[in-house]
Amino acid sequence: MFGMTTAVRIYADTHKEPETVLLGGTTTERVTEIQNAVGGHFDAVRRQAVDESGNHKPFVLIGYVHDEGRILNLPMNPIASVLFEQNLFGDVLIVNGTNPETGEYDGETHDLPMAFCEYIIKAMYPAIQESIVFSKMLALAVSTAKQDGTITEAEFQKLRSFMVDKYNDPNERPAASLDELPNDLREILGRCVKNMIVRIDEVEDSALKDILGTVKDEVDDEN
Repeated sequence: MFGMTTAVRIYADTHKEPETVLLGGTTTERVTEIQNAVGGHFDAVRRQAVDESGNHKPFVLIGYVHDEGRILNLPMNPIASVLFEQNLFGDVLIVNGTNPETGEYDGETHDLPMAFCEYIIKAMYPAIQESIVFSKMLALAVSTAKQDGTITEAEFQKLRSFMVDKYNDPNERPAASLDELPNDLREILGRCVKNMIVRIDEVEDSALKDILGTVKDEVDDEN
């Protein structure tokens, strides 16, 4: 539209929903707006993506990110990190790097396909939000179980070591479900969660309480 480029801003703060933005038509305008979005000088990361709007054409997805985000201790951006399969820090602005007329990557910024914008905002964001809340619930369950003696110090350290390794290695991802955990760790974690279900009334965070209630319902159905 009038030389402007459709992009999506992905916030590191997962309480903020990603939003569609329009970048200015000139190079100077775009550079200034990208710097404003990420908070300073920026670098670019790239990966192949697919336009889901009908023709399923591949395109180069570009993410603009603060070039010293890790050094400045900016918060990790969970959505962008999953999207680009590497740890990214601070707010990230994503655009299309493939020229829609030639189908080639040309180093310029182009409109993101609208279907891809909707995927980020309506599908990916809610899913990752739910995953983050679930992870917080597990962390609370494990720490509570350690405090009240439901699990031993050795069991706590074994579970903690496994999860830290998974989260710190950018080439590894945490188990997609509890069923994918090793049997001994699944049993330990199961005790932690059951202990937390009994103490559900002590949970003050409404989001954690909601997801814990869902887990409780699933456990009740199994029994």
